[in-house]
Amino acid sequence: MSEKVMNNQRAIYALSDLRVYASSHSLDAIDYAIEVLQKLENAGIKNPLESLTPGDK
Repeated sequence: MSEKVMNNQRAIYALSDLRVYASSHSLDAIDYAIEVLQKLENAGIKNPLESLTPGDK
């Protein structure tokens, strides 16, 4: 199995796929996560986890 690098676009795509199968009480959380990732992407933050410094975690 090959390891693929995760970024905002891949996460948004995966969450959008999961949204189809999610229960109704999970949809708001999935929509929120997608919106946050889209805003990060639009702000130029392509890999938010990599941009954290050790003190920020």
